[in-house]
Amino acid sequence: MVRWFCILGAAALTAASAPAAGAAPICQMQEVGELPIQFDHGRMLVEAQIDGRPARMIVDTGATNTLIFRASAIAMGLPIRPLAGVKFYGAGGEAGAGQVRIADFRVAGFVAHNDDVLVSGKQPVGAEQGLLGADFLLQTDVELDVAGGKIRWFKPKGCAGDTVVYWGKAYSAARMVGSSAFKKIDVRVQVNGAPVLAEMDTGAGPSILTPVAAARAGVTPVSEGVARAGDIHGLGARAMQAYIGVFQSFSFGDETIKNAQLRIADLFAADKEVRLGSHIPEAAIDAPEMLLGVDFFHSHRVYVSLGQRTVYVSYIGGPVFQTTSRALPAAP
Repeated sequence: MVRWFCILGAAALTAASAPAAGAAPICQMQEVGELPIQFDHGRMLVEAQIDGRPARMIVDTGATNTLIFRASAIAMGLPIRPLAGVKFYGAGGEAGAGQVRIADFRVAGFVAHNDDVLVSGKQPVGAEQGLLGADFLLQTDVELDVAGGKIRWFKPKGCAGDTVVYWGKAYSAARMVGSSAFKKIDVRVQVNGAPVLAEMDTGAGPSILTPVAAARAGVTPVSEGVARAGDIHGLGARAMQAYIGVFQSFSFGDETIKNAQLRIADLFAADKEVRLGSHIPEAAIDAPEMLLGVDFFHSHRVYVSLGQRTVYVSYIGGPVFQTTSRALPAAP
């Protein structure tokens, strides 16, 4: 596993004097790291260096681990050591895994030395070399500011509730669900008033709803107004047929979008395995019912408070959900 350390200096965004006796402590948003990002062809990207060679990495909160694509590892001459019995599961099925030893891995002011990095997956449409996963992105509270072209990490001091929304705009909030032991950003949203477990996944291009969740909200592939929308590709080899449906409402906390157009695809249908003592394929992973993709992050400023187990979002403009007909990635 990659062990990163930061070579940036920390800075406090708010200067605070000592509070008066009995007064509540003043919130200090101590920034401990910052990373410039680019937005290109529906992907959130960062520039990196692998053993001195330039590399582009997809920012992927939905990937548990930072990894290098197999074709990229081969092209860089990195010897791949197979990991027997280890598999990655994601949209489109499973993929085998290996490891490479990287002497010097740099991402802006962050560096890892002589660490083993996972190898898996096929090369995406672009020229990216790998995924920058949740093991890197969710080390502390993190802000994803796509419009500002930055990812920022914070260690708040004396901050409670919405005081972490330091940019001062109207916001909506959703509690994170699941165990804090797993580096995932899972929240409950509502689609046509029905609860849906959504994973906030910057590696997914468009936001996507599974057919089960769509049916619970009253929309199926044969419903009026539903249209085919081409194929979606992910970590696995299998392409997934997508549809676009219109939903009366989508809600994230207090923010509600009326007549929301959402993609529908059976993302995790191939993620099954036959367990010991059984001949019946079962789900290999606990999959979400929806992916809130990079289109959602592009239209919102997002702050993930790991300490509060709460996600704060401020709408900043533009369409929330991207539904063009061209094929878009759904990374692991």
